[in-house]
Amino acid sequence: MRSGPRIRVAVIGAGVMGRHHAHAYLSLPSADLVAMVDPDPNARAVAMRTFGCPVYADTHAMLADAPVDAASVVTPTSLHHGTTADLLAAGVHALVEKPVATSVAEATDLAERSRAAGLVLQVGHITRFYRAVRLLADRVEDPYLFDARRLTPHARIRDVGVILDLMIHDIDIVLGMVASPIVSADVAGHTIEPGGHEDVAAAQLTFENGCVARFLASRVAPDAERSLVVAERGRTTRVDFLREPQTEVAVYQARRGGDGDTHVRTDRHVVHEDNPLREELEHFLDRIALGAPPIGTLDDDLRSLRVATDLIGRLRPGAVPETERAPQVH
Repeated sequence: MRSGPRIRVAVIGAGVMGRHHAHAYLSLPSADLVAMVDPDPNARAVAMRTFGCPVYADTHAMLADAPVDAASVVTPTSLHHGTTADLLAAGVHALVEKPVATSVAEATDLAERSRAAGLVLQVGHITRFYRAVRLLADRVEDPYLFDARRLTPHARIRDVGVILDLMIHDIDIVLGMVASPIVSADVAGHTIEPGGHEDVAAAQLTFENGCVARFLASRVAPDAERSLVVAERGRTTRVDFLREPQTEVAVYQARRGGDGDTHVRTDRHVVHEDNPLREELEHFLDRIALGAPPIGTLDDDLRSLRVATDLIGRLRPGAVPETERAPQVH
Protein backbone atom coordinates (compact mmCIF):
# COMPACT_ATOMS: atom_id res chain seq x y z
CA MET A 1 0.00 0.00 0.00
CA ARG A 2 1.43 3.34 -1.00
CA SER A 3 1.93 6.13 1.49
CA GLY A 4 1.68 9.85 1.03
CA PRO A 5 -1.03 12.49 1.00
CA ARG A 6 -4.53 11.37 0.07
CA ILE A 7 -5.86 12.54 -3.26
CA ARG A 8 -8.80 14.91 -2.94
CA VAL A 9 -11.53 13.59 -5.23
CA ALA A 10 -14.93 14.77 -6.36
CA VAL A 11 -17.79 12.99 -8.11
CA ILE A 12 -19.69 14.96 -10.74
CA GLY A 13 -23.14 13.42 -10.86
CA ALA A 14 -24.98 11.98 -7.85
CA GLY A 15 -27.20 9.49 -9.63
CA VAL A 16 -26.97 5.72 -9.27
CA MET A 17 -23.55 5.37 -10.89
CA GLY A 18 -22.24 8.51 -9.23
CA ARG A 19 -23.14 7.07 -5.84
CA HIS A 20 -21.28 3.88 -6.76
CA HIS A 21 -18.19 5.97 -7.49
CA ALA A 22 -18.55 7.83 -4.19
CA HIS A 23 -18.85 4.60 -2.20
CA ALA A 24 -15.80 3.17 -3.99
CA TYR A 25 -13.71 6.27 -3.26
CA LEU A 26 -14.68 6.08 0.43
CA SER A 27 -13.29 2.54 0.50
CA LEU A 28 -9.90 3.58 -0.88
CA PRO A 29 -7.30 4.70 1.69
CA SER A 30 -5.59 6.87 -0.94
CA ALA A 31 -8.73 8.93 -1.63
CA ASP A 32 -10.48 11.70 0.25
CA LEU A 33 -13.97 12.40 -1.08
CA VAL A 34 -14.27 16.17 -0.71
CA ALA A 35 -17.18 17.12 -2.98
CA MET A 36 -20.03 15.98 -5.20
CA VAL A 37 -22.04 17.83 -7.84
CA ASP A 38 -25.60 17.42 -9.09
CA PRO A 39 -28.16 19.94 -10.41
CA ASP A 40 -31.05 18.04 -8.77
CA PRO A 41 -31.70 19.34 -5.23
CA ASN A 42 -33.15 15.99 -4.13
CA ALA A 43 -30.05 14.14 -5.37
CA ARG A 44 -27.87 16.69 -3.57
CA ALA A 45 -29.75 16.16 -0.31
CA VAL A 46 -29.41 12.38 -0.54
CA ALA A 47 -25.71 12.63 -1.40
CA MET A 48 -25.02 15.00 1.48
CA ARG A 49 -26.76 12.70 3.97
CA THR A 50 -25.07 9.59 2.57
CA PHE A 51 -21.52 10.78 2.05
CA GLY A 52 -21.15 13.73 4.41
CA CYS A 53 -19.28 15.95 1.97
CA PRO A 54 -20.26 19.30 0.41
CA VAL A 55 -22.55 18.88 -2.60
CA TYR A 56 -22.77 21.61 -5.24
CA ALA A 57 -25.33 22.46 -7.91
CA ASP A 58 -22.73 22.82 -10.67
CA THR A 59 -19.09 22.15 -11.42
CA HIS A 60 -18.10 25.82 -11.54
CA ALA A 61 -19.36 26.38 -7.99
CA MET A 62 -17.42 23.33 -6.79
CA LEU A 63 -14.19 24.40 -8.50
CA ALA A 64 -14.49 27.88 -6.98
CA ASP A 65 -14.95 26.54 -3.46
CA ALA A 66 -13.44 23.06 -3.01
CA PRO A 67 -9.77 22.03 -3.35
CA VAL A 68 -9.97 19.10 -5.77
CA ASP A 69 -7.15 17.06 -7.32
CA ALA A 70 -9.20 14.56 -9.32
CA ALA A 71 -12.81 13.88 -10.26
CA SER A 72 -15.08 11.22 -11.69
CA VAL A 73 -17.44 12.53 -14.37
CA VAL A 74 -20.67 10.52 -14.08
CA THR A 75 -23.07 12.86 -15.85
CA PRO A 76 -25.26 12.20 -18.90
CA THR A 77 -23.00 11.50 -21.89
CA SER A 78 -24.04 14.70 -23.64
CA LEU A 79 -22.46 16.70 -20.78
CA HIS A 80 -19.15 14.81 -20.66
CA HIS A 81 -17.20 17.10 -22.96
CA GLY A 82 -18.10 20.41 -21.35
CA THR A 83 -17.75 19.14 -17.79
CA THR A 84 -14.42 17.42 -18.43
CA ALA A 85 -13.04 20.42 -20.30
CA ASP A 86 -13.82 22.60 -17.25
CA LEU A 87 -12.05 20.15 -14.94
CA LEU A 88 -8.95 19.95 -17.12
CA ALA A 89 -8.81 23.74 -17.43
CA ALA A 90 -8.80 23.89 -13.63
CA GLY A 91 -5.91 21.41 -13.40
CA VAL A 92 -8.08 18.50 -12.21
CA HIS A 93 -7.38 14.94 -13.34
CA ALA A 94 -10.52 13.29 -14.73
CA LEU A 95 -11.99 9.82 -15.00
CA VAL A 96 -14.93 9.97 -17.40
CA GLU A 97 -17.51 7.21 -17.62
CA LYS A 98 -17.63 5.71 -21.09
CA PRO A 99 -18.13 6.91 -23.68
CA VAL A 100 -15.81 9.83 -23.05
CA ALA A 101 -17.91 11.96 -25.42
CA THR A 102 -20.63 11.58 -28.02
CA SER A 103 -18.27 12.33 -30.91
CA VAL A 104 -14.70 11.54 -31.90
CA ALA A 105 -14.00 15.26 -32.35
CA GLU A 106 -14.98 16.03 -28.74
CA ALA A 107 -13.04 13.01 -27.44
CA THR A 108 -9.95 14.04 -29.40
CA ASP A 109 -10.25 17.57 -28.02
CA LEU A 110 -10.29 16.26 -24.45
CA ALA A 111 -7.32 13.97 -25.13
CA GLU A 112 -5.33 16.89 -26.52
CA ARG A 113 -6.26 19.12 -23.56
CA SER A 114 -5.20 16.49 -21.02
CA ARG A 115 -1.90 15.84 -22.77
CA ALA A 116 -1.12 19.55 -23.05
CA ALA A 117 -1.85 20.05 -19.35
CA GLY A 118 -0.01 16.91 -18.23
CA LEU A 119 -3.17 15.56 -16.58
CA VAL A 120 -4.57 12.05 -16.41
CA LEU A 121 -7.68 11.55 -18.50
CA GLN A 122 -9.04 8.03 -18.07
CA VAL A 123 -12.15 6.61 -19.69
CA GLY A 124 -14.31 4.36 -17.53
CA HIS A 125 -14.16 1.13 -19.52
CA ILE A 126 -14.89 -1.00 -16.48
CA THR A 127 -14.75 -4.29 -18.38
CA ARG A 128 -10.98 -3.83 -18.71
CA PHE A 129 -10.85 -4.49 -14.97
CA TYR A 130 -12.84 -7.72 -15.03
CA ARG A 131 -10.50 -10.54 -14.08
CA ALA A 132 -12.27 -12.84 -16.53
CA VAL A 133 -11.52 -10.44 -19.38
CA ARG A 134 -7.85 -10.36 -18.43
CA LEU A 135 -7.84 -14.17 -18.22
CA LEU A 136 -9.43 -14.36 -21.66
CA ALA A 137 -6.95 -11.91 -23.18
CA ASP A 138 -4.05 -13.97 -21.81
CA ARG A 139 -5.40 -17.26 -23.17
CA VAL A 140 -6.86 -16.36 -26.55
CA GLU A 141 -4.24 -16.72 -29.29
CA ASP A 142 -5.81 -16.76 -32.76
CA PRO A 143 -9.56 -16.07 -32.69
CA TYR A 144 -11.61 -16.33 -35.86
CA LEU A 145 -15.03 -15.50 -34.38
CA PHE A 146 -16.44 -13.39 -31.55
CA ASP A 147 -20.11 -13.41 -30.58
CA ALA A 148 -20.96 -10.75 -27.98
CA ARG A 149 -24.43 -10.27 -26.53
CA ARG A 150 -25.34 -7.50 -24.07
CA LEU A 151 -29.08 -7.36 -23.41
CA THR A 152 -31.16 -5.75 -20.67
CA PRO A 153 -34.89 -5.14 -20.12
CA HIS A 154 -34.21 -1.53 -19.15
CA ALA A 155 -31.51 1.13 -19.18
CA ARG A 156 -30.66 4.16 -17.08
CA ILE A 157 -29.04 6.05 -19.95
CA ARG A 158 -31.32 7.54 -22.61
CA ASP A 159 -29.33 10.39 -24.13
CA VAL A 160 -27.39 7.95 -26.33
CA GLY A 161 -28.34 4.67 -27.97
CA VAL A 162 -27.29 1.12 -27.13
CA ILE A 163 -24.20 1.25 -29.35
CA LEU A 164 -22.53 3.91 -27.19
CA ASP A 165 -24.15 2.74 -23.97
CA LEU A 166 -23.79 -1.06 -24.14
CA MET A 167 -22.14 -2.34 -27.31
CA ILE A 168 -19.03 -0.20 -26.89
CA HIS A 169 -18.00 -2.41 -23.93
CA ASP A 170 -17.73 -5.44 -26.21
CA ILE A 171 -16.21 -3.45 -29.07
CA ASP A 172 -13.46 -2.40 -26.67
CA ILE A 173 -12.85 -5.99 -25.53
CA VAL A 174 -12.68 -7.33 -29.09
CA LEU A 175 -10.39 -4.57 -30.36
CA GLY A 176 -8.04 -5.35 -27.50
CA MET A 177 -7.73 -8.96 -28.70
CA VAL A 178 -7.60 -8.63 -32.49
CA ALA A 179 -4.38 -7.14 -33.85
CA SER A 180 -5.71 -6.53 -37.35
CA PRO A 181 -7.42 -3.62 -39.17
CA ILE A 182 -11.17 -3.64 -39.77
CA VAL A 183 -12.03 -4.06 -43.44
CA SER A 184 -15.84 -4.04 -43.32
CA ALA A 185 -18.66 -3.15 -40.96
CA ASP A 186 -22.39 -3.82 -41.08
CA VAL A 187 -25.12 -2.78 -38.67
CA ALA A 188 -28.88 -2.89 -38.30
CA GLY A 189 -31.14 -1.71 -35.52
CA HIS A 190 -34.44 -0.34 -34.32
CA THR A 191 -35.70 2.59 -32.27
CA ILE A 192 -38.52 1.38 -30.02
CA GLU A 193 -38.83 3.97 -27.27
CA PRO A 194 -39.29 7.72 -27.80
CA GLY A 195 -36.06 9.68 -28.04
CA GLY A 196 -34.64 8.91 -31.47
CA HIS A 197 -31.76 6.68 -30.34
CA GLU A 198 -31.43 3.02 -31.23
CA ASP A 199 -32.74 0.63 -28.56
CA VAL A 200 -31.65 -2.53 -30.39
CA ALA A 201 -28.59 -2.94 -32.60
CA ALA A 202 -26.82 -5.84 -34.27
CA ALA A 203 -23.41 -5.29 -35.86
CA GLN A 204 -20.68 -7.27 -37.54
CA LEU A 205 -17.04 -6.31 -38.00
CA THR A 206 -14.71 -8.20 -40.33
CA PHE A 207 -10.97 -7.87 -39.84
CA GLU A 208 -8.20 -8.07 -42.42
CA ASN A 209 -6.97 -11.36 -40.93
CA GLY A 210 -10.40 -12.96 -41.49
CA CYS A 211 -11.67 -12.72 -37.92
CA VAL A 212 -15.37 -11.85 -37.62
CA ALA A 213 -16.95 -10.16 -34.59
CA ARG A 214 -20.72 -10.11 -34.11
CA PHE A 215 -22.41 -7.86 -31.56
CA LEU A 216 -25.98 -7.71 -30.29
CA ALA A 217 -27.15 -5.03 -27.84
CA SER A 218 -30.64 -4.28 -26.59
CA ARG A 219 -32.26 -2.31 -23.78
CA VAL A 220 -35.75 -3.64 -24.52
CA ALA A 221 -34.99 -7.36 -24.14
CA PRO A 222 -37.30 -9.64 -22.10
CA ASP A 223 -34.34 -10.98 -20.11
CA ALA A 224 -30.85 -9.83 -19.29
CA GLU A 225 -27.84 -11.45 -20.94
CA ARG A 226 -24.16 -10.54 -20.99
CA SER A 227 -22.03 -13.12 -22.71
CA LEU A 228 -19.03 -13.40 -24.99
CA VAL A 229 -18.09 -16.42 -27.10
CA VAL A 230 -14.61 -16.60 -28.64
CA ALA A 231 -13.90 -19.33 -31.21
CA GLU A 232 -10.40 -20.48 -32.13
CA ARG A 233 -9.22 -23.47 -34.13
CA GLY A 234 -10.04 -26.45 -31.95
CA ARG A 235 -11.25 -24.43 -28.96
CA THR A 236 -14.21 -22.24 -28.02
CA THR A 237 -14.43 -20.14 -24.86
CA ARG A 238 -17.69 -18.78 -23.45
CA VAL A 239 -17.78 -16.07 -20.80
CA ASP A 240 -20.96 -15.40 -18.83
CA PHE A 241 -20.84 -11.99 -17.14
CA LEU A 242 -24.35 -12.12 -15.70
CA ARG A 243 -23.61 -13.95 -12.45
CA GLU A 244 -22.07 -11.02 -10.57
CA PRO A 245 -20.01 -10.92 -8.46
CA GLN A 246 -18.78 -14.02 -10.30
CA THR A 247 -17.99 -14.54 -13.96
CA GLU A 248 -18.09 -18.03 -15.45
CA VAL A 249 -15.49 -18.97 -18.07
CA ALA A 250 -16.11 -22.28 -19.84
CA VAL A 251 -13.70 -23.78 -22.40
CA TYR A 252 -14.89 -26.29 -25.00
CA GLN A 253 -12.36 -28.40 -26.89
CA ALA A 254 -13.09 -29.79 -30.34
CA ARG A 255 -13.08 -33.58 -30.48
CA ARG A 256 -13.58 -35.65 -33.61
CA GLY A 257 -16.24 -38.28 -33.13
CA GLY A 258 -17.95 -40.75 -35.41
CA ASP A 259 -20.38 -38.13 -36.70
CA GLY A 260 -17.80 -35.37 -37.12
CA ASP A 261 -16.43 -32.70 -34.77
CA THR A 262 -18.08 -32.23 -31.39
CA HIS A 263 -17.30 -29.75 -28.64
CA VAL A 264 -16.67 -31.08 -25.16
CA ARG A 265 -16.32 -28.83 -22.16
CA THR A 266 -12.87 -29.43 -20.76
CA ASP A 267 -12.45 -26.56 -18.31
CA ARG A 268 -14.65 -24.26 -16.25
CA HIS A 269 -13.53 -21.36 -14.11
CA VAL A 270 -15.71 -19.34 -11.79
CA VAL A 271 -13.85 -16.05 -11.46
CA HIS A 272 -14.72 -13.88 -8.48
CA GLU A 273 -14.92 -10.25 -9.58
CA ASP A 274 -14.08 -8.54 -6.30
CA ASN A 275 -15.03 -4.98 -7.26
CA PRO A 276 -14.05 -3.88 -10.80
CA LEU A 277 -15.14 -0.28 -10.18
CA ARG A 278 -12.98 -0.03 -7.09
CA GLU A 279 -10.03 -1.48 -9.03
CA GLU A 280 -10.65 1.01 -11.82
CA LEU A 281 -10.68 4.00 -9.47
CA GLU A 282 -7.64 2.72 -7.60
CA HIS A 283 -5.80 2.45 -10.93
CA PHE A 284 -6.85 6.02 -11.75
CA LEU A 285 -5.39 7.28 -8.47
CA ASP A 286 -2.20 5.24 -8.95
CA ARG A 287 -1.74 6.83 -12.36
CA ILE A 288 -1.96 10.26 -10.72
CA ALA A 289 0.23 9.57 -7.70
CA LEU A 290 2.65 6.96 -9.01
CA GLY A 291 2.64 7.42 -12.77
CA ALA A 292 1.34 3.87 -13.21
CA PRO A 293 1.01 2.87 -16.88
CA PRO A 294 -2.58 2.94 -18.15
CA ILE A 295 -4.65 -0.18 -18.67
CA GLY A 296 -5.91 1.01 -22.02
CA THR A 297 -4.56 4.21 -23.57
CA LEU A 298 -6.40 7.24 -24.88
CA ASP A 299 -5.64 5.95 -28.37
CA ASP A 300 -7.45 2.71 -27.42
CA ASP A 301 -10.39 4.77 -26.16
CA LEU A 302 -10.53 6.81 -29.35
CA ARG A 303 -10.35 3.68 -31.49
CA SER A 304 -13.30 2.08 -29.70
CA LEU A 305 -15.31 5.30 -29.91
CA ARG A 306 -14.43 5.71 -33.59
CA VAL A 307 -15.74 2.24 -34.42
CA ALA A 308 -18.90 2.80 -32.36
CA THR A 309 -19.67 6.15 -33.98
CA ASP A 310 -18.99 4.66 -37.40
CA LEU A 311 -21.66 2.04 -36.70
CA ILE A 312 -24.09 4.75 -35.58
CA GLY A 313 -23.40 6.67 -38.78
CA ARG A 314 -24.16 3.57 -40.85
CA LEU A 315 -27.31 2.89 -38.85
CA ARG A 316 -28.55 6.48 -38.89
CA PRO A 317 -27.00 8.33 -41.83
CA GLY A 318 -26.39 11.94 -40.90
CA ALA A 319 -26.11 11.21 -37.16
CA VAL A 320 -22.31 11.19 -37.38
CA PRO A 321 -20.31 13.48 -39.71
CA GLU A 322 -18.30 11.70 -42.41
CA THR A 323 -15.11 13.13 -40.86
CA GLU A 324 -15.81 11.11 -37.73
CA ARG A 325 -16.18 7.77 -39.48
CA ALA A 326 -13.55 5.14 -38.74
CA PRO A 327 -10.91 5.59 -41.46
CA GLN A 328 -9.95 1.92 -41.45
CA VAL A 329 -13.50 0.78 -42.27
CA HIS A 330 -14.32 0.74 -45.97
